[in-house]
Amino acid sequence: MMHSPSLHDLYSTIGGCLVADGPAPFGQPLGPVATDSRRVNEGDVFWALRGSSYDGNDFVDEALERGAAGVVTNRSTPTPLGRWAVVVEDTQPALWQWAQWRRRRFTGTLLAVTGSVGKTTTRQMIHTVLRRRLKGTASPRNYNNHFGVPLSMLAIEPDHDYAVLELGASSRGEIGALAELCAPKIGVITHVGDAHLGGFGSRRGVAEAKAELLASLPADGHAVLVDDPWVRRIAGRCRAPITWVGHKDADVTADDIRSVGGQLQFQVAGCDFHVPVWGRHHLNAALAAVAVGRLLGLDLAEMADALAEFNPVPMRCEVSEVRGATVINDAYNANPVSMRAALELLRDFDTSGRRIIVCGDMAELGDASIRHHFRLGREVVNVGGADLLIACGRFARTVVDGARAAGMPQGRTIPCTTPTEALPYLGQAILPGDVVLVKGSRSMNMEQVIEAFRCYPRRRSA
Repeated sequence: MMHSPSLHDLYSTIGGCLVADGPAPFGQPLGPVATDSRRVNEGDVFWALRGSSYDGNDFVDEALERGAAGVVTNRSTPTPLGRWAVVVEDTQPALWQWAQWRRRRFTGTLLAVTGSVGKTTTRQMIHTVLRRRLKGTASPRNYNNHFGVPLSMLAIEPDHDYAVLELGASSRGEIGALAELCAPKIGVITHVGDAHLGGFGSRRGVAEAKAELLASLPADGHAVLVDDPWVRRIAGRCRAPITWVGHKDADVTADDIRSVGGQLQFQVAGCDFHVPVWGRHHLNAALAAVAVGRLLGLDLAEMADALAEFNPVPMRCEVSEVRGATVINDAYNANPVSMRAALELLRDFDTSGRRIIVCGDMAELGDASIRHHFRLGREVVNVGGADLLIACGRFARTVVDGARAAGMPQGRTIPCTTPTEALPYLGQAILPGDVVLVKGSRSMNMEQVIEAFRCYPRRRSA
């Protein structure tokens, strides 16, 4: 078990220049690390990171005024009495150094989850299962990049039994670097699909990137893999034992699978599971959580009890009633695989009204963007059974062309440049009883469509 880290531990690990007005409090235990000066609490350590549109070093004074015990920055700065600053050349590598120091002292089980779709829900389901009996932490929100992963590692406490981290990437080598940083004992891969093709080039490139996690696992570790054709192709990179989940010939499978009224119901080895999520596409995430739970000693009954209390991740198949219509808020992100899964949910939704999709661009598909957006338009009709399409973004007309090619009448397809442009159509078109799917990549901010729709007066059914 690791001791609570101190300022001495931090300074001896990342180096730099220590600035303090008075004797440096080397023995002082460190508080939580904060990277947003607006959310600094008394005793926090403010770590000034530089992003594409901000520089945390500009907010060091504000963080100290809000009560930060100290700051890590790349600028020399005066500090109030009793406060300190560690000035380093670059705060991002220093963050990695500090995360590695913390990792070397963690004696629990570290799990890493990656995949083209479903990694956030899978991570959260694993956390839900494990915390039933054990004590641990999981990546907050989508902390899965070169900033988020080390920050997630800093949330690991000395008495934690486990930590579940999410690893994301948009180009080759990123997952390998993150895996080297966090050194997982258990690795989970959810799926390999057409995501971030602009960086990976092809699905093979995506698979090779996910294989970086498998290659990082020690021989005495373990892999939990969703039974996917591309995952099968890369499984040989893994030295550790593998548990397969999903298909009938896998190690962990489900029987009697039903998706009814916002509950995913299934059985594993005769044990009933009732998970409060919309759509069958969440099954593999639940089975991966069960497989991980078994590895850490939990039994099926307590895992079923845990998943019955699962809190779905916001903006991922989040269903609510707005102005008499049912809205499926899946606006957090999108790629071809997750779009199809959402359309299947729309198709299977029991409704007396119409099925409507308001979709935004799928980002980072590179040269394959036109092909995938045209196919999305066809799937809006052939998979989702939609009665009305409102497409937003750069590829809106391509999506509309695909829908019209699949037989959707021109009058039921509306291309818009931005989500804002779609709002008047939304208010006029949607009636009580309709089911509306809203989905697009994070850069499209499709949730603004739902928020605007909430403000419209309720219309009567025709």
